[in-house]
Amino acid sequence: MKNAREAALLSLYEIDKNGAYPNLVLKRSLPQDMPAVEKALAVQIVYGVIQRKITLDYIIGSYSSVKLRKLSRYVINILRIGLYQLMMMDRIPPSAAVNESVKLAKRYAPRSAGFVNAILRNAQRGKVSLRLPEEEIPRMSVEYAFPEWMCRRFVELFGRERAVSLMEALNSEPKMTIRVNTLKISRSELIAVLEKDGIEAQESQLCQDAVEVLGLSVASSELYKDGMFTVQDVASMLPPAALAPQPGDEVMDLCAAPGGKTTYLAQLMGNKGHITAFDIHEHKVRLIKENADRMGFSIIDAKMGDAAEFRPEYESCADKVLVDAPCSGWGIIRRKPDIKHNAAEHTDLPRIQLSILETSARYVKKGGELVYSTCTLNPEENEDVMERFLNRHPDFSPMPFRAGSIFAESGRITLYPDVHGTDGFFIGKLKHG
Repeated sequence: MKNAREAALLSLYEIDKNGAYPNLVLKRSLPQDMPAVEKALAVQIVYGVIQRKITLDYIIGSYSSVKLRKLSRYVINILRIGLYQLMMMDRIPPSAAVNESVKLAKRYAPRSAGFVNAILRNAQRGKVSLRLPEEEIPRMSVEYAFPEWMCRRFVELFGRERAVSLMEALNSEPKMTIRVNTLKISRSELIAVLEKDGIEAQESQLCQDAVEVLGLSVASSELYKDGMFTVQDVASMLPPAALAPQPGDEVMDLCAAPGGKTTYLAQLMGNKGHITAFDIHEHKVRLIKENADRMGFSIIDAKMGDAAEFRPEYESCADKVLVDAPCSGWGIIRRKPDIKHNAAEHTDLPRIQLSILETSARYVKKGGELVYSTCTLNPEENEDVMERFLNRHPDFSPMPFRAGSIFAESGRITLYPDVHGTDGFFIGKLKHG
């Protein structure tokens, strides 16, 4: 049976070769009968290597006489795995990090086993003095493992000190947060049950329905299967809270998958009223329905549909509309570090987002409300899109809102990982008329 390091290597190889999503690759590649400790190690190595790849490759380049581009995918990933354990994991003995990596090399790249051994042994002994680049942006890129263009953009937007603070936060391990289904159980009751099962649980100060947990295995949780809670970062709970739908409302949720925000809308409505939830992918629509069924929400009507395409049958029909637009995802890099390597410096996203927002606004009744949100920190996709929309649509205006303990007097707010301890999120609220 594969051990954690071999599973990590094969996963990283597939991610590199096919551009596959890490979570899906891990789901396929980790054997069902692999011990939980081994699974956890494999996941930590895969996400850690992806997160720190720029730094790890710089270190490899400092020790290796062979150019990185000439190394096979197996060799480069074996070195990344070994160095990550050596330099960034305190609880792995150096001898284990080196020896297990050499074993992998003997199996997957036999001719390079001696090369792998030499690089890792030299790194372990610190034989080469690592010299960071002298220029600020390249140095930041190596030190914090972000592409140079992204480092430069963060500095332009936030200044050097704040850029470093953000990158450190985006490299940190996020807390696990769950949202209690208050139609089935109260927050205090859920915490009591979790603690009885030996799970650390405490109330979030940002949202009244959020609980921070440690040691919870969702896959084996009967509470989860019974719909008592769902896994959701607190920042993701705040757009529905900002929209504040009421029982009996007609609500539309565009770009709704996987359904966390949709089910929270239903929860805030007391499962009274009607929610039409769209997503462009059929399998994701099924996911919304599964989440709604598991949690016991009957007012959600999930359908396939492109949020950018106007549907005349829904014109001016909704009291409340939620638009959680597709975005660059800068705010969730700590959960999806592959975003750093797949993101493009220049994209067409703001145009797409504005198109979706303008289409969605046509569904809002006179006097109705709309929330526009993204999980990015890029103002071009956030404030700029909202301003361009307002300039074109004087019949809409910003609306102050409260979401949990957050108050946005200007009708818009950005949540930052280094300030709020959440995923990065933008929320803007608009009123029609």
